[in-house]
Amino acid sequence: MKRIILALALAVSAVAGARADTSTYVWQRKEPWNDAMLQAAAQVCDQQYGVVQNGAITSAPYKHCMLQQGWRYQSTAREKSYIDPDSGMSCHNQGGAAICEPPQGTVKYFDPDQGLWCTRTGIVSVCSNL
Repeated sequence: MKRIILALALAVSAVAGARADTSTYVWQRKEPWNDAMLQAAAQVCDQQYGVVQNGAITSAPYKHCMLQQGWRYQSTAREKSYIDPDSGMSCHNQGGAAICEPPQGTVKYFDPDQGLWCTRTGIVSVCSNL
């Protein structure tokens, strides 16, 4: 049986255009697969165990859930990113330039220009001295 590999960004529910780690799953069954089957399997496991967040290790229960759906976990390619201290945006370097996007979830950071601690959720950032 020829194995087919498909990469799935597990941040299915993330903001469009956001960057994500990419996990690779291998189809284990004989019948043909399609992308909708993979998406459906990920949705089932996301509902049971939560979406695997960027930088997080894919849990054994999540991997087992995907295996029950016919998909064996192979690996995760990590995107190297950082939080920009001025904006709280999630950034990665590409060709000598920093590409920044709103982070997934909530990020707490110190803004040195304002001298304040800030919290960013998506595109909204709130800074306070309280």
